[in-house]
Amino acid sequence: MATLSQTHQCEWRERAEGLERENHTLRERVGSIESQLALLQRTVFGKKSEKLPRVEDELRKASGGAPRPREATLKERRLKREAREALPERLIPHRVPDEARRCPSCGGTALKPLGPGKRTDLIEYVPAHVERQVHLQETLACPCGAGILTAPAPKAIEQGQYGPGFLAHVVAAKCCDSIPLYRQAKALARAGVPVARTTLCDIFHEVGRALAPLASRLLALVRESSRVHADETPQRVLDEGKTRRAYVWTFRTDELIAYVHSASRSGVTPLEVLGGTQGYLLVDGYTGYNRVTLPDGRVRVGCWAHVRRKFFEALTTAPESRTALDFILAVARRAG
Repeated sequence: MATLSQTHQCEWRERAEGLERENHTLRERVGSIESQLALLQRTVFGKKSEKLPRVEDELRKASGGAPRPREATLKERRLKREAREALPERLIPHRVPDEARRCPSCGGTALKPLGPGKRTDLIEYVPAHVERQVHLQETLACPCGAGILTAPAPKAIEQGQYGPGFLAHVVAAKCCDSIPLYRQAKALARAGVPVARTTLCDIFHEVGRALAPLASRLLALVRESSRVHADETPQRVLDEGKTRRAYVWTFRTDELIAYVHSASRSGVTPLEVLGGTQGYLLVDGYTGYNRVTLPDGRVRVGCWAHVRRKFFEALTTAPESRTALDFILAVARRAG
């Protein structure tokens, strides 16, 4: 009977087998959708990968919350104290008010100074100001009447009416402090110097052209380094009637950091910077770096931070990822 039931074929059996296959396929699709939904919920509502607990904090927690070494705390305090002492100092005298210049004990007014006075130190913020500098250029004339000499103008860029300090402030505020040019224009207007946003944009590009030789030298030094870290970050740039995605590539050595702007994420940029060089390249899993790695280029070294991030993102749907996270912490503990 068992043999007959196993070989028996009918419409109901075929339909049941079809439904079972369809059910299996639907279960797989539902599992995939649930994983995607969990990832989206984590991305939108949960803790971002960039806000992962730091390895140092995790190690401290694993060791039972051991306090920070006293030597490190004392060193940090000493550095802060030295920085305060190195600030420029301005002496501001304060007189006792006329109505209070009377002895509180006997009421006498024949008061004499007692030493240099009491000292009170304050850390004060002095708002930046803009000034107009008038440079007088010496002009010399030869008795022959045919020759005239004039001292060179102190201009950082050609046809520029802004000094090097002003130029450096515009560039540093945008690149180091992430202050857009239109916000800088507002701040300058409040300081009494209305400067058009287009003028600031022209200044920014003129400084970039003037510093091009330094940028080339910086990239040359990066190429010579035996160990380079690299990564790329998307950046929205203006296009005709819209914006598009460009990329800022970062190449870092033990002492230098170089940034390269590119219109795309292709491997052309790392090839132009590191092509034909030897050493180690620490990057994530992006294939754009393949063109400068082995067999004829640099040795590719994986980034533990990126590995840790991926396992952290998988925790909600794959709890076994905790084993990998613990292993990475053990590696960091041994290395530290």
